[in-house]
Amino acid sequence: MMAEAERDVLWMLIRHELVIKHLYEVFAAMFAGQRDLWAGLAADEQRHAASLVALRSSLIAAGRSPYVSQLRAQAIKTSIGYVESQIARAHAGGTSALEALAIARDLENALLERQFAKLKDSAPTEMKPVLMSLAEETAQHLKTVKDVMDSEKR
Repeated sequence: MMAEAERDVLWMLIRHELVIKHLYEVFAAMFAGQRDLWAGLAADEQRHAASLVALRSSLIAAGRSPYVSQLRAQAIKTSIGYVESQIARAHAGGTSALEALAIARDLENALLERQFAKLKDSAPTEMKPVLMSLAEETAQHLKTVKDVMDSEKR
């Protein structure tokens, strides 16, 4: 059974945003021709994490428990493990620029379909505006990555 801290979905989402930020920073260092793309995405992930930290802090300050869900937290934990494995792979030199884009596309798509879509439907009311904003920015990330992939394939 997971400890309550491990079921704290907001904490897990913060960790998830930060590990994705780290992956994008690694890609920025690896792919000079796409440095601005990856650095911009990394900065957005940092901003997403900060939004979630602020939301979590405001819930706690108001005496509310952060959103807790064992099922969602386990999915996020699995995704964090995947991102960490991609960071290790990139550090080992096992990732091409096109593969990096495909990894980002899959991550952003999974965030939209599996995390934000489900969370915004089941989350407490005060969380929904932040989750909706993150979902919109994630959709923009997905579009940006797909556009760059299309231009790279030509």
